[in-house]
Amino acid sequence: MRTSLLAVALTTLVNGHCRAEGWMLTLLDGEAVVIDGARRLTAGPGLRVSPGALVETSATTALVRFEGPDQATIDLGPDTRAMLAPDNATARGGRPPAVYLQQGSVKLTSHEGSTFPGLVAPGLELLPFSGSAVVQVGKGNRAVFAEAARLEVGERHSGGVPRFLKAGEFYSGDGKRAGIVAERPTADWLKQVPRAFRDPLPLRAAALRDKPFEAPPLPGPTYEQLARWLGAEPYVRRDFVSRFKPLARDAAFRRALQSHLASHPEWAVVLSPDR
Repeated sequence: MRTSLLAVALTTLVNGHCRAEGWMLTLLDGEAVVIDGARRLTAGPGLRVSPGALVETSATTALVRFEGPDQATIDLGPDTRAMLAPDNATARGGRPPAVYLQQGSVKLTSHEGSTFPGLVAPGLELLPFSGSAVVQVGKGNRAVFAEAARLEVGERHSGGVPRFLKAGEFYSGDGKRAGIVAERPTADWLKQVPRAFRDPLPLRAAALRDKPFEAPPLPGPTYEQLARWLGAEPYVRRDFVSRFKPLARDAAFRRALQSHLASHPEWAVVLSPDR
């Protein structure tokens, strides 16, 4: 297992195909909520999640770690929203990514000898790699740090071109125009990298394997709790109508869908099935 300058992150299978049923939450420092299927759950060590699970951390969360079957890890920082193993999504080359990062910070690390399947985010994608990388998505900014890996960053906008990073190099951009590759991250960027990413942490999946976490169910999800996902780019919401259709039986949820239909027009078939 590689030792890194920041901390450990994402999971992979040797053949590059990663599914979320292999993901287990193993470390939690702070609060996190998981939406698994249409259920909203309290996160806790030992929780296994399904493909397409949505994970959200709070502004005060230090770290949420998921470990996979190949001793790879996904580390999520504070104020982060991510989908693990999007069911119906593919990246360039037809491979499914291991994670979609909508907002926040994630560190991805593969086990030695294996390949991490990749990541997709608004405006960029990270192709399969070996080693460790940190990705950050904010309002109007995207950043990728090739901490201990050679990376190919794809720009998902018109005219976007592949960017190749050597270990230690840093990509930054806004997700709409061509980004910049620098020899190293800026000092200001390094200061705001989650502290929990900086030191190696022990793997815990083996110790938790026979101690499954029965996640206490939470109320909801309400429309407001799902709004950012329901209005996300079509890439990740392809199956949301079938997945969350039962929630539309709730009058308040249904009214909110109708009020914001322009953000997710595919819900018209549920709201007006006879049209």
